Amino acid sequence: MKRGNQKFMPLNIQFFAEDGGTTPAVATGTNATTQNTSQGAGIDYDKIQGMIDSRNQRNEDSILKSYFQKQGLSEDEMNQAISTFKTQREENSKQQAVDNQNLQNQLNESNLKYQKLQIESEAFKQAIDLQVDNKTIPYLIKLADFNGCLDDKGVIAPDKVKEALNKVLTDVPNLKASDNTSTAGVTVGADASNGSQPSGNMFNFGFTGVRKH
Repeated sequence: MKRGNQKFMPLNIQFFAEDGGTTPAVATGTNATTQNTSQGAGIDYDKIQGMIDSRNQRNEDSILKSYFQKQGLSEDEMNQAISTFKTQREENSKQQAVDNQNLQNQLNESNLKYQKLQIESEAFKQAIDLQVDNKTIPYLIKLADFNGCLDDKGVIAPDKVKEALNKVLTDVPNLKASDNTSTAGVTVGADASNGSQPSGNMFNFGFTGVRKH
């Protein structure tokens, strides 16, 4: 018989259905994905972490009990020793946190002092360029507001420092050096602008001569 003459009976899917004659539903790709997503959304991670912590706690208690039993402690003494151990550990942890914070505060304070010295050094250079009298530079620097003179990396911006100094000089122009600034020195002899003066007082240093009797 040739293969092409064979006849096939139509397949009745209902025959393979489950009880009740209903064909079992097949989950499509979209339904399967939705189901997996809903299952993932229902995971309680806090509960899992709690289970882990609980197991670690039991393991820790077991280790502590085993240790103190080897030390010959009674049940009450062992429980007290475990409680003391945990309390001491918590106190040590808190103290360590405080020490770390204090160390960080000291480091921050040192950094601030170093940055302040850098800014003042740059401000002194800028003040000289602005022809500010050396005597008034410390007052100028003290009055200037240098906030914002450092970038995010802690690098000084010279233009910002100069801007802060100029603002103070605008408000207090007397801090700038005067063109008639006199040079400090020692004047020997009489002041020419004071008119004539008896020659006897020109070199009078306040000494009283000794008279002969």
